[in-house]
This record gives sequence, C-alpha cells and structure tokens, in this order.
Amino acid sequence: MKLKEWIDDPKFTKKAIKAAMLLITFTVILIYIVFHLEQAGSILDALFSLFSPFLMGIAVAFVLNVLLKLFEERIFGFLKRKNSKIWQRCGRGVCVLLSFIVVFLIVGGIIFFVVPELANSIQILTAAIPGYVNSFTKWLNGVLTKFDLTQLKEAVMQIDWSSLLTQASQVTTDVVGSVANATVGVASGIFTFVMSLIFSVYMLYSKEKLIRNLKRVLYAFLPAKRAQQVISIGSLSSNIFSGFVTGQVTEALILGCLCYLGMSIIRLPYALLISVIVSLTSLIPILGAYIGGAVGAFILLIINPWDCLWFLIFLVILQQVEGNLIYPRVVGTSIGLPGIWVLLAILVCGNLWGITGILVGVPLFSVLYTLLRTATRDFLQKKGITDHQVEKNCLSPASDASSGEMDA
Repeated sequence: MKLKEWIDDPKFTKKAIKAAMLLITFTVILIYIVFHLEQAGSILDALFSLFSPFLMGIAVAFVLNVLLKLFEERIFGFLKRKNSKIWQRCGRGVCVLLSFIVVFLIVGGIIFFVVPELANSIQILTAAIPGYVNSFTKWLNGVLTKFDLTQLKEAVMQIDWSSLLTQASQVTTDVVGSVANATVGVASGIFTFVMSLIFSVYMLYSKEKLIRNLKRVLYAFLPAKRAQQVISIGSLSSNIFSGFVTGQVTEALILGCLCYLGMSIIRLPYALLISVIVSLTSLIPILGAYIGGAVGAFILLIINPWDCLWFLIFLVILQQVEGNLIYPRVVGTSIGLPGIWVLLAILVCGNLWGITGILVGVPLFSVLYTLLRTATRDFLQKKGITDHQVEKNCLSPASDASSGEMDA
C-alpha cells in the first residue's frame, strides 16, 4: 500500500491522531514533572494518602487470601466437593471470618505474650550492658596478655569504650523512640486501618466477581491479545507474590521457633529476644538470617564470648537442617529467583523504599525475571536458535538465514 493510500485510509488517520495525542500528553506530563518535582511529589503523596485505605485493603486481602485458600480448599474442601447448598451460601463468609480470627489470635498472642517478654529482655540487657562491657574488656585483656599480644592490647586499651557504650545507648534510645512514634502513628491512623479491613473483607468475599469485572474492562478497552497478556502477567504476579509471602513467613516462623527451642535447651541467655530478631530478619531472603545471626552473636559476645561461640555453632547447624530438610518439604520453591537477582532486588529496592522495598522487591524482580526468561525463549524459538548453539556460539549460516527470513 502506498503512502497516499495510508493517509487517505480513515482507520490509519484515526490511529495516527490517537498515537499523536497520547505522545503529546505523555510529553507534557513528563516536562511538568521534571520542572516541578516538589509539586509532583506533593500530589503523589496526597493521592497515596487518599487511596491508602484502599491500597492497604488490597495488601491485607492479598495476605489473608492465603489463609482463605487453606480453609476453603483443604480444611473444608470436602464440603465444597459435596456441593452442599448451605455451604455454597455461607462457606465463603465462614472462611473469611476464620481467616481474620486466626490473624487476630496471632497478633493478640504476640502483643500479650511476646512483646512484654521482649520489652523486659531489652530493659535487662540495656541495664546490664556496662557490666557486660567491663567483663568483656577484662576477658579480652587477659587473653591478649596470655598470648603476649602487647601492641594489640595497647590498641584495645586506647578504644573509648564509654563512647561506644554511649553510642549504643543512643541507638537503643532511637530504636525505642521509633517504636513509640510508630505506635502513635498506628493509633492516629486507626480510621484508615478500619477502612482497609472493610475493603479487604469485601475483596475476599467477592474476589471472583472483582476479577471477572476487571477482565471485562480489560477486554473492553484493550485488544484481545493485549488483554490476555495483561491477565497472564497479573496471574503470574499473584502466584509469585503469594508463594513468596507463604514461603518467607513459614520459614521465619519455623526458624524462630527452632532457634528459641534450641537456645532454651542449650540455656543461652536472651533466647526469646534473639529468636525474634532471627525470625524477623529471615523474612529478607539470603541475607536476612545472617543479619539476625550477627546481631544475636554480638549481643552474646558482650555477655559471654563462649555463649557467642556456642550460638554461632548452633545457628550454622540450624540453618543447614532448616534449609536442606525442613524448608523444602514444608514450603518448596517459593519464588524460583537466582541468588544474583535476589541480591540485586535487595540492593535496588532497599535503597529506594527501605525494608518495604526489600520485601516487595524480591517477588517483583521474580516477575520481571520470569517475563524476561519467557520472552527470551520465545524470541530464540522464532529465530530457530537452540540452547546448544548459544552455549557453543556456533550459529550456522542456515540458522542465520532462517532467522533473517523470520525477522523479515
């Protein structure tokens, strides 16, 4: 078709005008954002605050959907298979209610049993730190004297331990202050929390209807092929995020319980405090357990270096048992993301959004990695290039010609 025929074609003209308008609109918005970064940030903050109950409701519903599936498909699955009319009417409501009850019981148990013990352990540790530091200093000086390490001993004696202790106390105070500010923030945002719970209940109760309506909108305003791609990406993202949430939370609970049980058997001090730290940090893939172990080892090192050594030995054994025996059987492969991508996700998203970025970035990068891997495989198949040819770097002229014909 000639250029003149294209221009005279009404469909081509309509598409060209639509594309030009979208390009102009995008350019204007981009220029405004570049020259008004502060105003654009204020607008985004206002929009986020306005829709925060809805967004929080989506997050709560997404997490609780794991429990909802557990109740519907496993615990009460036999009622669903019997096609009971009573269960068809009230089953979803019962499972949603049980999911919230389980979460409230867990949160209530943490608040009434774990938090007081943690606060007590932190108070005792803070009060005993000066004595622990003096004992540790005497022990270290005795070891250095025994092995005749005079220069190292002088270097140790020159360390301003009081200054380090003051800094440590300041860090503890800052952490406590941050917790207090977070508590005040939660108390002030109770309306947002209640509204998010209402949104999450509605989403869980009628999730099939919401998904169906969303699909109708996509098929109505997008080409069928493009709508199908969006739906596939959404399904992939949902599976990866739900697998990540289930896998990491389960791993954290198992690791925390086993750590507390083992430290109690060995009779190491501050078992609950260190176990909670290890459990929380293990939510971060790969690096989390090592960070928690380093913090616990540092606490025990100040108290008693031998306790620190026993803790490190126990933690290494626990990591091997949990990672090789328990975790694969209980959780399985949650995200299937190579280690280098996990580290990249932690580095990039952690710098951008902190702890939240780390937790969200890993499954997000898993989605991107899966899409990239699928697209690469499809393009290689279209070009007739096999994995063996790529590894050996021996593309034949025939394959080059066939790929050129396909590209043409």
